[in-house]
Amino acid sequence: MRKKYLVVVAVAVLLAALAWLLARAPIPLTGAGGSGTSTPPTEKPAQILASIEVEGRGSALANGTSKALWNSTKPFALRLEAVPEACWLFKGWLVNGTPYSAQPNATLLVKGNTTVKAVFERPVYAVSIIANARGAFARVNGTLYPLPVNASAPACSLLEVEPVAPKGWVALNESLRFTVNGSVTLHLAFEKVAVVLKLKSEMVPVKVSGVINGSLTGFVAGGRGQPEVELAVAPGSQVFVEPTGDRKGCVLYNDTHLACFDGWVVNGTRYGGFQLGFTARGDTTIEVRTVITKKQHPVAYTEVILPNGSLVKAPVIPAEQYMITPFYGEYEYVGNGWFKIKGAEKAGVAGYGFIIVLPEGWRRIRITANYTRMDEHAATPDIVVLCKRLSAGLDLAPSYSPGTKVNILEIDRSFVDCIGDTPYDPLGSTDPIVLTCMNKHIKRIAECSGPSIRGGGVNFFNAPVGSLLLSGDDGVVYLKIEILEMGG
Repeated sequence: MRKKYLVVVAVAVLLAALAWLLARAPIPLTGAGGSGTSTPPTEKPAQILASIEVEGRGSALANGTSKALWNSTKPFALRLEAVPEACWLFKGWLVNGTPYSAQPNATLLVKGNTTVKAVFERPVYAVSIIANARGAFARVNGTLYPLPVNASAPACSLLEVEPVAPKGWVALNESLRFTVNGSVTLHLAFEKVAVVLKLKSEMVPVKVSGVINGSLTGFVAGGRGQPEVELAVAPGSQVFVEPTGDRKGCVLYNDTHLACFDGWVVNGTRYGGFQLGFTARGDTTIEVRTVITKKQHPVAYTEVILPNGSLVKAPVIPAEQYMITPFYGEYEYVGNGWFKIKGAEKAGVAGYGFIIVLPEGWRRIRITANYTRMDEHAATPDIVVLCKRLSAGLDLAPSYSPGTKVNILEIDRSFVDCIGDTPYDPLGSTDPIVLTCMNKHIKRIAECSGPSIRGGGVNFFNAPVGSLLLSGDDGVVYLKIEILEMGG
């Protein structure tokens, strides 16, 4: 009996405990017209993250620390401070890639995930170097620069500047080393100690001679392989230059053509003449003009009309065979005593010249020249008589504007004896002897201007006295020569 009682009591206790537990927990209802319910689990608060980054050279502090990653469940403030390294500058704050502030100290309220970047840059400063000498250079950290030069260098760069003097100058500054900490202009000073002679000749070599730097000097410079030469000479030096070459100032250009001397250009001004002489008083640039011409210009023949109306041949020789001269031209005998000469189409390309050897014993001649001018800037053709020490004659018209003119003049052979041994004067157009002889023995029948007077004579042209020289630049000339009177 006792055992049965104990079992009953234990079962009762168990049932009471189960009833208590069931009473505390909600019982879900299922079935028609009902639904089950339950309590959801609790969620953790969301985290707000902020990262601090640096671009360039410097440090970024947030709330006084170098902490780079921040997080919180609530919006929070960051006190920002940017500290650049030496030689760098703070440029500004970027928040999520967008400019936020240009001030190194700023406050940012972080409400969501944020990236903060402090941007630093190394400033670049202007470095200008100028000089008081044209053609001066400066070697900066080993690199040569022509002056003036405007350059730039990052802050704290170490620069070494060495002045390099042009010819004829000496530098008054020593090499300078400095650290760039701001924009700077350097003034390099040079002193002039000599005159600079610059020779430019791409084709024809040039012989240089004279009393240079106190001593007699002679050498050849220029030409292919040495197109430009600079010399430093003492002020007052006597300098002479003249073209050299295979023949008459010419050098071989190719198998069929020559490159020939065509005058000088001195400091931008053109000069003629084979030899150029001057006293070196200032910097001088001498450029040799050249023209490309055929290697061979054969002798042609015209027919001169004699007093009896018959014709006799007379050689027409390109002047380049007698003297140093450029030559560009086409020429031919066209019949009935007319000889045609065609020059360049454009002024300045080249010129032409012809020696016309007349029959011996002529006493008086008439020259008819139909000249068509093409370019107003071209050299006006002229016809001169070769005398003993100079040559003189008249220019053909038109002198200034394109067009065609008929020129007729008569020349008395006594003109040669009238001038005699009168020396050539560059201002000979005012020489009373020459002008008197021309007025007496040269008669203008139509157009013609002038006078045209040159030096050289037989020694220069190496042609018979009494020959004619026709020279010019452009256009077309039809030339006819009649002998009106023959001597004994």
